[in-house]
Amino acid sequence: MDTNKPAAQAYYDSLAQQFAAWRVDYVKVDCIASHPYKGEEIRLLSQALRKTGRPIVLSLSPGPAPIEKASEMAKYAQVWRISDDEWDVWQSSEDFPQGVNNQFERAAQWAVHSRPGNWPDADMLALGRLEPAPGWGVPRATRLTKDEQRTLLTLWVMLRSPLIMGGNLMLCDEWTRSLLTNTEVLAVDQHSRGNHAVETSAKSAVWVAEQETGGGYYVAVFNRSDAAQTLRYTLQELGLKNSEYALRELWEHKELGEASSIEVTLPARGSILYALRPQAKP
Repeated sequence: MDTNKPAAQAYYDSLAQQFAAWRVDYVKVDCIASHPYKGEEIRLLSQALRKTGRPIVLSLSPGPAPIEKASEMAKYAQVWRISDDEWDVWQSSEDFPQGVNNQFERAAQWAVHSRPGNWPDADMLALGRLEPAPGWGVPRATRLTKDEQRTLLTLWVMLRSPLIMGGNLMLCDEWTRSLLTNTEVLAVDQHSRGNHAVETSAKSAVWVAEQETGGGYYVAVFNRSDAAQTLRYTLQELGLKNSEYALRELWEHKELGEASSIEVTLPARGSILYALRPQAKP
């Protein structure tokens, strides 16, 4: 699209009017957020969608979107991709595809830009059955282990990334269904604030977020290494206000009692997600 042509805006206006007539809610535009970044075209698209009067979400893809354009994208779009396509691999040395472990540094960098109306997108959830025609590779079940799948979702909800299923919903097995319908985990994505990485190293990561109500926190601990390891954090190291909280593990729905620190042994590439509730003073 030559955005300098007088009819460029009119062309996008016509598309947006058609989308609105079809009652479209979400428009994902490829080849616009990077390789190269097309800021003027993003502006034209955004203006066209807004003219319709229908609240249509504009999603920019693929990434990596340039972080120096974060304010500009927040002005014109609601969602933008922080990486190239992420698929069912743990780690990649290539730009395409990206793996779960590739997203930690990006998520930590982008978290400050995640807010209502603007959502950095870590890409789809490559879970369950990737068929009949995946965008990369042959039809298959996800190649991520169960620990890697939980780590993927735990990082995504702590970033507050859009959660868009990339597998075949009609072929969900019980495990995949349990991942996608865990209401306590989904609440972190939908009802948290101040989400940020406290630590991001080659072997581990820890994230903290505030709960929207009640004065509590969410804490996610990640083992990024290829071997089991024990990780320990004091509440002071995590930047929490109180010296003791009641811990609840959200994936397994387990109450773990009161604690003044967190110590957990995680399997290779595994993670854990806690809700921390302040205790009422006697």
